Amino acid sequence: MNSPRYDGKPLLRLVELWVHWVIDELDPADAARLAEMEPNLRATWSLEGSWHSMIESLLEIPPSLPDDLRAMWQRNLETARDNNAEPPTEMFAQSIADQLTA
Repeated sequence: MNSPRYDGKPLLRLVELWVHWVIDELDPADAARLAEMEPNLRATWSLEGSWHSMIESLLEIPPSLPDDLRAMWQRNLETARDNNAEPPTEMFAQSIADQLTA
């Protein structure tokens, strides 16, 4: 993704994708690319595990956060449904990623 939003913030898009993964909205193509990137990420960050566990380690994400995010996302889905609107998946992921990387 080529956007000024990510200039100087190489981790930001990965965190957004982590949020998509947590709320079960990760595009299969992104999931495949992330799985392919795992060896490079392990080497870069000197960490083991899956790409999402490395993100969690890097950001020191508390174990309860994924469940909290899923609950927040469910509320967003219900609100969108009640208003006959599309769920704001990307906006949600960006908002959470901004908070986690601030």
